[in-house]
Amino acid sequence: MVVEEGDPVFAEAIRAAGIPVEAKAERFRFGELSVERVRRILSGDDAPEPPPAKAKPPELCEACPYHPVYGTLKRLDCIVAGDIGCYTLGVMEPYQAMDTCVAMGASVGVGLGLRHVLPEAEARRVVSIIGDSTFIHSGVNGLMEMVYNPPKTGHVLIVLDNGTTAMTGQQEHPGTGRKLDHTATGQVSIEGISRGAGVSHVYVVDPVKDPAGFERLLVERLKANDLAVIVARRPCVLAAADIRHYEKVNAERAAQSAACDACGGGDA
Repeated sequence: MVVEEGDPVFAEAIRAAGIPVEAKAERFRFGELSVERVRRILSGDDAPEPPPAKAKPPELCEACPYHPVYGTLKRLDCIVAGDIGCYTLGVMEPYQAMDTCVAMGASVGVGLGLRHVLPEAEARRVVSIIGDSTFIHSGVNGLMEMVYNPPKTGHVLIVLDNGTTAMTGQQEHPGTGRKLDHTATGQVSIEGISRGAGVSHVYVVDPVKDPAGFERLLVERLKANDLAVIVARRPCVLAAADIRHYEKVNAERAAQSAACDACGGGDA
């Protein structure tokens, strides 16, 4: 018996090799192969299936720190060059506050392109938005172009820093200061990279703690002709407790190591 999603690729290849195998029924080529469906296939149950449950559109978590950011972008009627991460859900209701999404790191380049070609009034509405792990992954390349070939109206890059790679399982990345096993390591500074690259206006804000301040800052930067990076920093609501735990454990380890060094024990 061969059970595979989609077309019977393996089943036909195995039969072509001279091995007689049974494949799933034709109607099971479509839809998800859930555990219950596989049970039905294996038992030869060909009875009609119940209708699937009504789907629910994806949306940002209720307590997601991105809500005040997207609320501000919507109110200011910004043209948003977006990127790939859980924050891509800003394209959905109730905000619909993302206009482009191409590939990881593309938000900076796309935003710069729009700033270069649009009339000034429209260009000043353009914002690039990217997550912390995506910025580390490939957004830095766009940052270099932003500094090297700045638009006449300047540009605003918002880095949504939630302290984790939330979209794919809360993995660590170089900006968290923790390895994949959550132990402490060197931490790459997003704001440090931005200043070191030559961005003259770099800000770190908490959009949840001070949404009005975030909005005032964004309005100010959209009116200016300068390059600006705004790091909107607030831990992912799903990862915050774990992050606090990792930091506590790592602090205790560091204190223990320092005590050992002080008493001459070294790494032992």
